[in-house]
Formats: sequence, C-alpha cells, structure tokens
Amino acid sequence: MTQKTLEEIAADVERVFSLNDEGNSIKEISSLLALEEDYIYSILVSRQGYSEDPLTVAHMIMMEME
Repeated sequence: MTQKTLEEIAADVERVFSLNDEGNSIKEISSLLALEEDYIYSILVSRQGYSEDPLTVAHMIMMEME
C-alpha cells in the first residue's frame, strides 16, 4: 500500500465506519472502496480497541503502517 497522509487515512476510516455501520462485511467494504481487506480489518479492530473517533483510529493505523 502506498503511504497515506493522516487526513487520507481518517477519510478512509470514516467511510469504513459508515459502511460497516450499514452492515457491510469487510469483503463488501473492500470491493466498494477498493481498499485492502487487511487494512479494513485493522481499522475495525482499532475502532473496537481504541476509539470511535476516526482521527484517533487514523493515528493508530498510521503507527501500524510505520
């Protein structure tokens, strides 16, 4: 995956949250957003473990990517 900015990751997080809240699976979200399933999984795990705030989750994802 190419390196993303915090703002780009936060935007991904918001879209993933929204689609997940609508009941979409990781596979469906991956198809809809053209994102890797592992990336989506990391976002959703971070959501459960750290916060519902997209910016906080984006920070956690950035730390994982480093």
